[in-house]
Amino acid sequence: MENWGLVTYREAALLYDRDMSSTWNKQRVAAVIAHELAHMWFGNLVTMNWWNDLWLNEGFARFMEYKAINSINPDWGLPDQFLLHALHSVMKFDSTPSSHAIVQPVETPDQINENFDTISYEKGASVIRMLEDTVGVEKFEEAVTNYLNNFKYKNAVTDDFLTEVANTNPGFDVKLMMRTWTEQMGLPVINVKRSSATTFEITQKRFFSNVEDYEKTYDDSEFNYKWSIPLTYFYDTDATVRRTWFNYDKTTASVSVPIDTKWLKFNSHQVGYYRVNYEDEMWHEIISALVASPQKFDIADRAHLLNDVFALADANQISYDIALDMTKYLEKESDFVPWYVAATKLQALQGNLMQTEIYMDYLLYARSLIEKVYQEVTWNVDENNHLKNRLRVSVITAACSLGLPDCLDQASSRFTAFLADPTNKPEPDLREVVYYYGMQRLGKQQQWEQLWKLFLDEQNASEKLKLMYGLAGIREPWILKRFIDLAWNEDNVRSQDYFTCIQNIAANSVGEPIVWEYIRENWSTMVARFGLNDRYFGRMVSSITERFTTETKYEEMLEFFGKYPEAGAGTTSRKQALENVKYNINWLKSNLKDVENWLEKQKN
Repeated sequence: MENWGLVTYREAALLYDRDMSSTWNKQRVAAVIAHELAHMWFGNLVTMNWWNDLWLNEGFARFMEYKAINSINPDWGLPDQFLLHALHSVMKFDSTPSSHAIVQPVETPDQINENFDTISYEKGASVIRMLEDTVGVEKFEEAVTNYLNNFKYKNAVTDDFLTEVANTNPGFDVKLMMRTWTEQMGLPVINVKRSSATTFEITQKRFFSNVEDYEKTYDDSEFNYKWSIPLTYFYDTDATVRRTWFNYDKTTASVSVPIDTKWLKFNSHQVGYYRVNYEDEMWHEIISALVASPQKFDIADRAHLLNDVFALADANQISYDIALDMTKYLEKESDFVPWYVAATKLQALQGNLMQTEIYMDYLLYARSLIEKVYQEVTWNVDENNHLKNRLRVSVITAACSLGLPDCLDQASSRFTAFLADPTNKPEPDLREVVYYYGMQRLGKQQQWEQLWKLFLDEQNASEKLKLMYGLAGIREPWILKRFIDLAWNEDNVRSQDYFTCIQNIAANSVGEPIVWEYIRENWSTMVARFGLNDRYFGRMVSSITERFTTETKYEEMLEFFGKYPEAGAGTTSRKQALENVKYNINWLKSNLKDVENWLEKQKN
């Protein structure tokens, strides 16, 4: 909490111990400290006038934390990591009807708490990042400096900040452009189509992750869900980044290229807050270029292509064959950021397909895809290679999740050695994966009880969270139910960690139905303890139900929400939860056959 003169932290977000903290813990501590100190300017020196402009506080603090860390540790690759931890997650949420505009009416305490969400933080930061790229760093920093000087010890609204940007950029209407991003929810997808040998035509429409949502009418935006988009692009014969505008009041935009151009890549470094879809032929050209020479695209562009191609395939905008074809280039990929996108998607597909007949075929393909990079990263941690360490954890976690035999063997042997001598802990980077998959594979009551005692005795907050995660890996239903009961006691699990604990158990396919039943049976007791005004409590149901894939589960959620209609700070989260399960159901209906056919072709 960023009070003037007293910034308060939970221990795991402040204390770094080389012997206990992982590379991610180190980065997370740096990010939280940078974020809270940024609030000394954005939030304290200049304070928003009212909660509807919360993004002036939180969006700027999120944006500045990446800037600050990058200036001190440029080898951590924070500008590229912005895609992973800010941009991609909010684009997913913002592709649903339960999203909201960055600037929206806020009137009640529950609405204030709800507003502390990914839109105010991550979308706010993403739009600021796009604005900085559009006007240029020098003019942007001049505008921000003027904003802070002119409104110090005062309150400000969004228009005050945009006025300062407009004053340093008289060449175009900054305010009108930014209003299309701050005053309407959602995001555009631009569709790129070749209209002649030397011209590409671009159209835009609002992007939805669920195909059902395109069938509804949305008439609540002054801009009719069109955006003024600062487009950037380069093409196969010239890597120079070019710029053009696609204004919200225009039907199309066009780009001229040399006659021998095979493909364009729009949204260079994914700085723009929009998705890009190409004609099938150009997707295939881009994939061919990636497979032949991944380095033709930089790290951010490779991560962007992976993220967009799967988002579009998931939303039925392109054939799933195209997305799966792109994964073939991964055997040449060795950088953390693209692999994080790929590994996250491989695990998500695993969840989608878990109860289908093609599950084993999918696992065999996914394992073959990750095996090469798994062998390259090894289990040996590099003390001074931040990005290699993050790549290692991402790859090993995915490999164990996908059931790669060597990965599970390595985790199991390390887990056995640790229980035999708990003073000989695995490397901090590897502890979560060792504790979790060791427990998943070997865990019975004796091993669980031993890890539970170590958890209770542990004083280091970061290590305690790692042990808590490991405890959730066991496959014994009765032990997971007991874990839920034990976690309720604050002497065992701190209140600030309770929802993390419950979500860890629910992420285990054995624990998911147990947690869901527990929540429904004990809702009134939980409300009495945490209160409906608690935004973390409000988001709990959404995280627990995010892997549901059946109409039966959807009906159970409707029944539960009907029984307890008061949602408090979880009102939007409930809508999001229902939309997400409906999306999962539709995903299987729309994509299962395509994935099955594609996997079958790989066998031939």
